[in-house]
Amino acid sequence: MSVHERLVSIVALVTIGLGVSLVINPPLVWGFVALLIVTTCIGTDQLLRSQAKPNSSSEQTNVSLAVFVLPSLIVLGGFLFLRLPTFSHGVAVAIGLVTTALFLTTALYGEAITSDLSTKRARQARLILNLIAYVIAFALFSAIFAPKVRSILSATAILVASGLISAELLRGAKRPESHPIYVAAIALSVAQVTWALNYWVLGALTGGAILLLVFYTITNIIRSHLNGTLAPGILGEHLAVAGMGMLAVIVGGLWLR
Repeated sequence: MSVHERLVSIVALVTIGLGVSLVINPPLVWGFVALLIVTTCIGTDQLLRSQAKPNSSSEQTNVSLAVFVLPSLIVLGGFLFLRLPTFSHGVAVAIGLVTTALFLTTALYGEAITSDLSTKRARQARLILNLIAYVIAFALFSAIFAPKVRSILSATAILVASGLISAELLRGAKRPESHPIYVAAIALSVAQVTWALNYWVLGALTGGAILLLVFYTITNIIRSHLNGTLAPGILGEHLAVAGMGMLAVIVGGLWLR
């Protein structure tokens, strides 16, 4: 079976599973979605291993745990969004399933390409994966921030989410042996910001946008540091983007509530 055939099979199976999940009630549906996520991870593993076989030795086919983050979060996000009241009609459900399938297809294809960083398309695929990761991060941060639950719960949830996503964003950077400590630093930093934001009167999207800016800035500074490209000019660019983004959030706060 070719890589493209495996890709289509995985996406089709997951999409059908998400559709079936809509007719299953709690608590059984939570076990079903967990099984669906596990199935996605197994499919991702097989896809990447089949991609690596022609050009890689057996030692190089070990798949990093970070590659499972985006596919798993896309499936989980699709499952949660499809159960919102907005998707109670047939057309909306179809749109939600197609959107989830497109995101999953793009992510899996990007993961397959970036499994070999020597290819010409690896850089472009990495940029697309980063974009998907930041979109997912914004959605998760906003969703977690929205209920205004106690900081011990919301900050912990943000810590886990930012830790998982940052592990994927740092994948491919140099000095992989030090990645865990930097992932932990990113997760703790964003969690601490969440703790502080809970004392402010902010809308869900405003809070999510601020957390995304913090997450984006710290992650990119650390990635530049790992790759040995961090310089005053690069640092200034990252901080300038963060500053302009924060200004946009403040100015547009009324629309982000």
